[in-house]
Amino acid sequence: MRESYSYFQTPFRNAQVNRDSQVFGDLESRVSAAAPTLFSLGGDPLPSQKFSRKYLTRHKKSGQLWRRAVRITPGGVESNVRYFKPHPFLADYGDGGYIYDVDGNKILDLMMGFGALLLGHNNRDIALEVIKQLESGSMLGVTSELYIDYIQAVRKAVPSMKKVRLCNSGTEATMHALRTARAYTGRDKIAKAEGAYHGAHDYVLQSLDMDSRTASRMNGYRAIPYGRGIPKAVSDLVVIFPYNDIEATAAILEENEDEVGALIIEPVLCGPGVIAPKANYLRRLRQLTRKKGIVLIFDEVLTGFRLAYGGAQEYYDIRPDMTTFGKIAGGGFQLAGFGGEAQIMNVLEPGRGWKYATFHAGTYNGHPISVAAGLKGLEILGEHPEYYNHINGLGRQLYSGLQDLADDRRIPAWVEYVGSIGNVYFTTKDEIRNFRDTLSANTRRWWNWFIHCLGNNVLFGIPNTGERAFICTEHTEEDIEWALEVADNAFAAIGKEARRHKEKAPTVQLQAVGEQAAVYGDAPTPPSVERASRTA
Repeated sequence: MRESYSYFQTPFRNAQVNRDSQVFGDLESRVSAAAPTLFSLGGDPLPSQKFSRKYLTRHKKSGQLWRRAVRITPGGVESNVRYFKPHPFLADYGDGGYIYDVDGNKILDLMMGFGALLLGHNNRDIALEVIKQLESGSMLGVTSELYIDYIQAVRKAVPSMKKVRLCNSGTEATMHALRTARAYTGRDKIAKAEGAYHGAHDYVLQSLDMDSRTASRMNGYRAIPYGRGIPKAVSDLVVIFPYNDIEATAAILEENEDEVGALIIEPVLCGPGVIAPKANYLRRLRQLTRKKGIVLIFDEVLTGFRLAYGGAQEYYDIRPDMTTFGKIAGGGFQLAGFGGEAQIMNVLEPGRGWKYATFHAGTYNGHPISVAAGLKGLEILGEHPEYYNHINGLGRQLYSGLQDLADDRRIPAWVEYVGSIGNVYFTTKDEIRNFRDTLSANTRRWWNWFIHCLGNNVLFGIPNTGERAFICTEHTEEDIEWALEVADNAFAAIGKEARRHKEKAPTVQLQAVGEQAAVYGDAPTPPSVERASRTA
């Protein structure tokens, strides 16, 4: 069973919060080798106590502050994705490729603000631009020349966006892009890949995650709302297709002929971790959507300005009709946007009256501070193309190194990466092609590995099994070597734990052998049972 995200955690009772480590520890001590998927109160697998012990020791103040926070805000965090067990750590400040927590730990950061900090924490050039803009006003409420300069910088990096509008988050970007595409085509339905994440609005919180049992019972693909509060009427307007399977994608779109107005896709499927497009899937998808008159939207909130200056569409040489962007685009500040062909974006032109208008607005759209930071960040990246060689080279060093270490330790794992983003799947599969391939991954093993690394001050990406790690320009080869050393120690601990469980025969197996001998006489005892009986 797979539980990758933590968006909808079970509400905490005060007694559970105040006694979290003791309660979880008692539960952990009672789990057997026959039950490898113990889930803690929030739904995610709870790391084994032996793997999280060092983390808890190093983050006592974080634990105390988190217990304060959980009384006044759900989960004690600003976003459900930031929550993990036994408890999240609290940051003090960030600098370069490291984050420093309230307990004084210096942690190698491979999460980098959920991928937003390509230039590292606290970039001095961006900070100076922000200070400069603050002196001119933090909130103006009218259009400025800075806004125009920023739009021109985006268009230079991503030429497919002939016209652009700004907003404040990736969620807003995909929401407005989809509305724009539906208005342009006059069709109500949208299509998205199973497992893809496009933000937190109702249209795209569909078939984002599920367990393997649900997937195995499904006949084909359909929209399954992620959590409660999403109307069925919205789900009925969403068509789900499998990533990396162009034949199945074409068949599904054929079934919904003349109903689908927009198809939104992560060029690299990052909802369930990192899954690269294979067998010219993106190029064939471009041909398919053009033939059917469907607006193709590349959601480049994660890949934009990261895989290349022009994002995944430059990296794979594919031109979509529309693009959404965010994260790196803001230079560490709240900024996102969407754009595309002029005739599509022109449906947003004001002055058409309420009946014919397509609405887009927001108090903080084009916020001067975010735009100043984002513009400086894009200028830096445009002036230093060698930065992409640097981070992609470190990506090869890190992710291929992780695969080699897992192989050397004989840990079944698949490390998938594209450029500077990657993820480790503890699976026996030889390849990960789509969301359902990730359902076989051992989530408990991943959590044990992750918390072991974090206990040794390496944050291996976003703390969820269906997430990923990011590299920034401030990371060095020495940082990656250190990360690999910590990861190897964690792999070794994983291997030791696996061998211990394999060699220890459950009590029921010992009992069965005894009963068999009583009925049929003595029989050769399996070596694993013989070892277990000697150590019992």
